[in-house]
Amino acid sequence: MTRVKPTEPLSLLSDDQVRVLASDLRNDILANAEIYGGHLSSNLGIVELTLGLLRHFDPYKDDILFDVGHQTYAYKLLTGRTLKGLRQYRGTSPFSDPDSSKADKYRNGHASTAISVAYGMALAKKEKGDESATIAVVGDASIVSGLSMEALGLLSDEKKTKLIIVLNDNGMSIGKDVSFLGKQFQKIRNSLFYFRTSTWLGRTMSRHRWSWKLFLKLRDLKDTIRRLTIAPTIFETMGLKYIGPFDGHDFASLDLAFTKAKTLSAKGPVVVHVVTKKGYGYAPAMKDEKGIFHGVPKRFDEERPEEECSFTSLKARLLLEKMKEDEKAFVITPAMVYGSHLEEIFEKYPDRCLDVGICEENAVCMASGLALKGLHPIVDIYSTFLQRSYDEVMEDISRERIAALFLVERSGLVGEDGESHQGLYDVSFLKSIPNVRIYLPYDERSLERIFRKRYFDRNRPTFVRIPKDLPHEIEAEEDEELFVDFKEKKGSSNLLLATGPNGAILLEKAEGLPLDKAMLLDLFPRPDKWERLLSKYRRIFFYDSYSTLGGSAEALGNEIALSQNDIRYRPFSFEKKFVAHGDLPSLYRENDLLPEQVLAELRKELL
Repeated sequence: MTRVKPTEPLSLLSDDQVRVLASDLRNDILANAEIYGGHLSSNLGIVELTLGLLRHFDPYKDDILFDVGHQTYAYKLLTGRTLKGLRQYRGTSPFSDPDSSKADKYRNGHASTAISVAYGMALAKKEKGDESATIAVVGDASIVSGLSMEALGLLSDEKKTKLIIVLNDNGMSIGKDVSFLGKQFQKIRNSLFYFRTSTWLGRTMSRHRWSWKLFLKLRDLKDTIRRLTIAPTIFETMGLKYIGPFDGHDFASLDLAFTKAKTLSAKGPVVVHVVTKKGYGYAPAMKDEKGIFHGVPKRFDEERPEEECSFTSLKARLLLEKMKEDEKAFVITPAMVYGSHLEEIFEKYPDRCLDVGICEENAVCMASGLALKGLHPIVDIYSTFLQRSYDEVMEDISRERIAALFLVERSGLVGEDGESHQGLYDVSFLKSIPNVRIYLPYDERSLERIFRKRYFDRNRPTFVRIPKDLPHEIEAEEDEELFVDFKEKKGSSNLLLATGPNGAILLEKAEGLPLDKAMLLDLFPRPDKWERLLSKYRRIFFYDSYSTLGGSAEALGNEIALSQNDIRYRPFSFEKKFVAHGDLPSLYRENDLLPEQVLAELRKELL
């Protein structure tokens, strides 16, 4: 595999040389995505834009921030790194990572933060007299979120802070962009007069080597014509300087864009509108409108065997059944239709489904409004994105005593996407909110039971955590009142209580130990119900590899302390820390949470 390494500064390479380099980068990205998986289409689409940026800005002196950071594969290669071991345990990070290079200026992984962070950086540099550039590269789906819009609103009053916002407009989020502004961008993209003129001017400049001053005057004339003939953009109505759109796959056009941006940014923030094609250079990804090539598994271009039944596919089937049975059910998701397997539900019930885009807080508030008017809101959301809606869950759901169902995808470890995407923290913050119920299935039967018995709980929100681990079926005696399944009752004074698929595996492995063994589905049973269980045991071991010690382990520890029973308690869970990227077995092993590792500790204690 080729490690891309330009032989001279990018600014000195001809357009033909840079095109060859772009092809090399794209081949390297495709080759590594085939080996390791990863974010494919977003990285293929931004290759020329990344090269254009690095022809005009120094990644070590200037601050280049990529919103989300999942589209930085070409940037990594061009700043001396390799994609070897991408997303693998102790390998190359899939997102921006300052520990790996001084070219990366901040850690990210969630959308819509780049403009705010870049504005803070630019303000600080202005105070220090630092004249270096600050650039935020933001996608058209991220720039419309509330956080981005709040930052843009502040920037409208800025006249002295140097800041360049590059709008990477490809008409897509993970799937199709659903926002109003996305449709407005489409109108601009379709205004071929000044889009094509930008490209023509750039190529003419490059061919005839006109002076930049002459070009800028021609460009200003064209922009004046645009303003007279076409309605102003949202950025211009906000008082921001705006130039574009420019062809994000044409180097002459990109050169013009960044040359003018440098000049304009000396007098305050400027938005540079660049049009790209997600998946550019790889036909299947370019045709994709569902998000299939947004994130790809290893060997994505090979014919793959039928996947084992996941919790996500089981959840989608049960949810489809509920949509048939319950005419009041209404599904909301923040840009996760494909990732959460909701395509069939959206196709069959388009009037009772809504993708709100990258707007998690909006999704939760809308659920409140639906419930207040008698519908049954179902919010399908990733655990790591639910974090952004803490305030809305507290104020607009729990305090309003809203009966809403939250299907929390990617709960627990997600693996290769790393720190910003691990779903280990939702239990910790949800348990601080009054009036919530949280459940975690371990197999198909337990998930069905949760849907059947806890589909909508009166006057309170219900959170069903959907782990990435595959279901693990065991035979167990159900206790409906406690929502605890006993695999084995020996009348012992020791109890091994576990949760999730890994917990079911541990209970199977723990044969022969002097223990009662049970699976916990309801992570927060009522205190009076806990007391009935706790009064029977003198030693309790609790295994939860799907959250931190500050989650369900701490909740159970509090109940044991309040019970005033003489109980020795030992939890096995993740420490309160950020967990890096890697395959799930390696991450469990590093944190001493593989079922066999926990079993070894139990043997030391009991035998």
